[in-house]
This record gives sequence, structure tokens and C-alpha cells, in this order.
Amino acid sequence: MRIKKVIVKGDKLVLAVLSDIHFGHVNCDLNILRNVVNYIRHNKCVWIGGGDYGDAVIPGDPRFDYDTVNLQYKSPQDQYAYIQEMFQPIAGKCLGLLDGNHDIIHWKKHVHNYVLEMAKNLGATYLTIDAYLRFYFEKFNANFDVYMHHGWTTARTKGAKINRIYDLVNIFPYANLYLMGHVHQLGIADKKASLYVDNKLEIRDHLQWFVFTGSFLRGYVKDQTSYIEEKTYPPTLLGSPILTVTPRKGKETVSFDIDYKEVR
Repeated sequence: MRIKKVIVKGDKLVLAVLSDIHFGHVNCDLNILRNVVNYIRHNKCVWIGGGDYGDAVIPGDPRFDYDTVNLQYKSPQDQYAYIQEMFQPIAGKCLGLLDGNHDIIHWKKHVHNYVLEMAKNLGATYLTIDAYLRFYFEKFNANFDVYMHHGWTTARTKGAKINRIYDLVNIFPYANLYLMGHVHQLGIADKKASLYVDNKLEIRDHLQWFVFTGSFLRGYVKDQTSYIEEKTYPPTLLGSPILTVTPRKGKETVSFDIDYKEVR
């Protein structure tokens, strides 16, 4: 994993996440991907890559299905090169790129790390498969901590997926925000509140947010197929979450508000 500190000089942070693009699959929705990239490009925000940029499934992999391959971009090399070109105009706003399971398998089996290569070419931080990001709001002398993992689960139901993102608290219990991809779900789970006793023996609240980072792989496309149909997974909303984090200074503590929206 990587740990990274980011200094925020203004009154708020606007954070976008681009995850589970699966470019190279015939059902990757490029129109929505372009909408998100254009939003990042033309708005004051930063962004993180959440993994699975290319579909990158090759012959010999049990997941391989020739009918699902975009024949214009058949190889992983072609797919990551296209994504890198698409990311180039927003490279200066990138805080880092996470690995996904479709990415990291090429390192494990073929000793080729496409995400590390892409991060270097874009001048971005390579975050491995999980990262802890500390956003330090200089004006408020306060930290906003984010734990992000690409995710892993074979869960089918919404409740099981929510339980999986809640499990991230067991790894880093004091983060403010948890981000998870992989499940191709876009949206927020219920917030959680915990209590702690501060140095003055006062009881304080600690609020935690949980956000699924979306996908760009569409299921149930006319005259096409994918594993989504094969396994009868429910359709999901495509796109990216945009999170606006605003500190609120109280008498003795700083709390954070999060405004959530989606770009599709």
C-alpha cells in the first residue's frame, strides 16, 4: 500500500474517482468516460484512479471471451495506451493510480505492471492496490483521512457488498472516508458514527463515510454479451462519484461535511 499526504490550501476539497473502466471490453461506455474526464478537466478538483483501467483479459485466462473483446484494442498494451492518452489532459490533477484485479494479474503472471508504467508516464503516484491518503486542510489545521481499496468480493447482493466496504473499518478504524471499487456499484452506503474521549475527557463524535466508486462497464447491451448476463448480475449505474469535502470549525474540533454527486 501507499501512504500519501496532500496539503489542501483552500476551504474545500473536490475529489473525483475514476474506477473500473474496463476499456477493451466491447461494453465499455466511452461516452460516460469522456463526460467524467471532461468534468475533471474543466472543474477545480483532483482525482484518483481506482483500478481496472483496461479489461486486459487475454487468451489462456478462464475469463477470456473473444466475443467481448474490442477488436480495435485487442491487447492490454493497446488498452492501457488508449487510457493513458485519455488521462493525459487531466494528469496534473491526478493524486495517484490504484491497481485493480484486472491490472495486477499481469504483474503476477507476466511481470508487467501496466499501472506503474502508466503512473510514471503521467507523472502520478503509483498507489498499489490500496492507499491511505491524508488531506491536511492548512487553514483549519485538520486532517481528513481516506482509505481506498480496489476491493474484492464475489458478493451478488447489495447488502453483502455494503458489508464488504464496512469491513474496511477493521483495517483502518479512524479514517473519515472509505472508497471501494470492484463491485461496479456507484453510490454511498449509510454513514457510521463512533464515539471517542478526547484529551479533555469530553465525548466526541467521529463520522465515517462509505462510497462505492462506480464503473464504466455496461451490462445487457443489444447484440452483445458479458459475464454480467452470464451470471445474471443486476444492472448498475455507470459513472463516477464527485465528493466535495468542507471542514466546519467548531469551538474545539473540526468536523467535515461531504456533498456527494455523480457524473455520468
